[in-house]
Amino acid sequence: MNKEISYEVRLKYVKKIKLPIFREQKLAEFFPVFESNKKNKRNIVGKVEVRTRVFLPEFVAFAERIGFFAKVSYPTFKVDESKIFIQKKINRFFCNDDYAYLRLMIFGVVMSVLRKPADWGRLEDHLLSMEPIPLRYWASKFKSVYWKYKDQKKLRFLAKRFLEVEWI
Repeated sequence: MNKEISYEVRLKYVKKIKLPIFREQKLAEFFPVFESNKKNKRNIVGKVEVRTRVFLPEFVAFAERIGFFAKVSYPTFKVDESKIFIQKKINRFFCNDDYAYLRLMIFGVVMSVLRKPADWGRLEDHLLSMEPIPLRYWASKFKSVYWKYKDQKKLRFLAKRFLEVEWI
């Protein structure tokens, strides 16, 4: 674990796709943040490594489970049958752990291929039991494919290959 590098995941709006069940969908951007040595300088944000569609709240629950902490941007208000609910809008996650970042990146990319929430739970368990070398291998493959093509179809194709090789 390197103390000079932290990791950030931003959630943005994405056009919804049809699923057999209703899930809130976001576009997750994964990138490193390099801390500056000088006190007055801001941190340097690295290049976006992967952009992928994720489904909430399972993605948020897994991120918090492996050690990410969320930054709440602002509270939103929801009115439902004369009751007012305050909802926290989460759009950023931070972490200093390399392997937690790699697990969340792989989870996000492969989650976009799987459509059943039961499979998402199995994927969580599998990622938590994976060794560091396969984690680094698959994360680097996802990064290189995204950087080369900038195409979600190529990324989903590689995610399907991950399922063929790693899925139990």
